[in-house]
Amino acid sequence: MNNSFGNPNKFAIQYMLLSNPHNETGILGESWGIFKFLIEGKNICQYKIGNDTVDYKWNLLYIVEWMCENLHHILGYDPFPLPIQGESTLELIKNADEFETDEDDEMYLWYQAKSSWIFRHSWFQNRGGSFLSSAYFRRINDRIEISWNNDFYKEKGIMFIYPKGTSLISKVEFKEVIFKFLYDILSNLDRKVSNDIKNDKSYISELWKKIKLLEP
Repeated sequence: MNNSFGNPNKFAIQYMLLSNPHNETGILGESWGIFKFLIEGKNICQYKIGNDTVDYKWNLLYIVEWMCENLHHILGYDPFPLPIQGESTLELIKNADEFETDEDDEMYLWYQAKSSWIFRHSWFQNRGGSFLSSAYFRRINDRIEISWNNDFYKEKGIMFIYPKGTSLISKVEFKEVIFKFLYDILSNLDRKVSNDIKNDKSYISELWKKIKLLEP
């Protein structure tokens, strides 16, 4: 893989930009590539369709923009908002889904709080129609918990190699790997996007500004 950041046996991101097969242009088209998200040697974005093992391949801009928009929630102080217990994000969400009440407004407020938090802590909401691993990120003291559960993809005939799991990574290590990845891919996209596409150039600058506030 051309671009690799971190230790694959602990936590790493690898990616490679490729020619866009759909003739998409601008920043979206230039961001087409392969993305690997490795936790303890496991690429949680890899899956099988039939007998074929597939690396995640899509417009990586969707992942990049979600990270730039939401890193401050993951690295900062944004705990799960509902009064329930759970050892992991997966347990918290499962237990939250068991909530029942006869009050319609209370039900709405409960699930609105849950959904809003999930949007800030899972890139799945910004997958752009792709088969992206359903992963969640949250801070626990000085570590970042990464949990994922892709069992629901089985209904589509897609079997993730590592369908479900939870891991804790030091916040320092997580932040270092994420920022190296973002710096590298944003720099590459900035070089690849034509200066004539001013809106895309401006958008790249806006993404830079968002992460500059959090840089190590």
